[in-house]
Amino acid sequence: MRAVLLESYGPPERLRIAEVPEPEPGPEDLLIAVRASSINPIDWKIRSGIQRGLLRYRLPWIQGLDVSGVVLEVGEAVSGFSVGDEVFASPTWRRPGCWAERVAVAADQVAHKPARSSHEEAASIPLVGLTAWACLLPKLAERPGQRVFIQAGSGGVGTFAIQLAKHYGAWVATTCSDRNTALVAGLGADQVIDYRSRRFEDALAESGGPVDIVLDALGGEQRQRAFAVLKRGGRLASIVSGMPENTARYGPNLGALVTLGASLRFGVEGLLRGVRAASVLRPSDGAILAQIAELLESGAIRPVIDRCYPMERIAEAHRYMETGRARGKVVLRGFTDQ
Repeated sequence: MRAVLLESYGPPERLRIAEVPEPEPGPEDLLIAVRASSINPIDWKIRSGIQRGLLRYRLPWIQGLDVSGVVLEVGEAVSGFSVGDEVFASPTWRRPGCWAERVAVAADQVAHKPARSSHEEAASIPLVGLTAWACLLPKLAERPGQRVFIQAGSGGVGTFAIQLAKHYGAWVATTCSDRNTALVAGLGADQVIDYRSRRFEDALAESGGPVDIVLDALGGEQRQRAFAVLKRGGRLASIVSGMPENTARYGPNLGALVTLGASLRFGVEGLLRGVRAASVLRPSDGAILAQIAELLESGAIRPVIDRCYPMERIAEAHRYMETGRARGKVVLRGFTDQ
């Protein structure tokens, strides 16, 4: 089968399309014919090598943590899925491989694709949807009317998180550049803060004061400042580790230790401030993904796709992702149509 191979760490040109052996699914797996996948920021960070202190892959390696496709084989220990089912998933870090014509995924990480979503739309959702879910729930479901602040609202996680928070009856503020104001407002954001011209602390103070939940997608000084806008007992969920900066400064191994230490200090600082602060990792959970599929099917959440690239233009797609200007998701297609 054809797959996108990462042969060595470095620039996007290190990715190439090659013929590789097909995956061998186990008794608890589904073999999926890939119709579409997507690119997430973690993908270019892995490719560049700045994550290798924490994620050690034996190169050459097939990346890809989002898939939408059709079931080709069902493991003997699997129930609830049949050959021909349209499904989507985000497999674990240890077992990616979605940038290929076929991928084997543990069945408990898979959900049926929403019928109203195309494969491109479905492939844009799993990783960002599961990440936003882990950041905002269960606290988001405690009561309606909570105040939620989402940093970088026009990104992949941000566009999903705004809609998820609104579905649960929250008041939502977010940051973005002026060019993305209409996008995030159209997704339901009640307050849009242009980070280039205003400090979010000042803007939130004027619109009602402290918030119940902060989703931090920026890290560094922005994350530290976010403590100041949280109510006591609130939650600060961060999806940024600081690993790229620490790798650049200390190298991959020491950088990983520094990153882990910073994560522990972050949680302790939250306790001292009377809030729950945590670095959040996306769960690969088919049961949660099935709930997300219901929201997509009902129209409560809609996918936001910036650009679609054929798999042959994977390097160009990576270069675009690295600009940090993608609005929503960047999707890959053209793996197989059979």
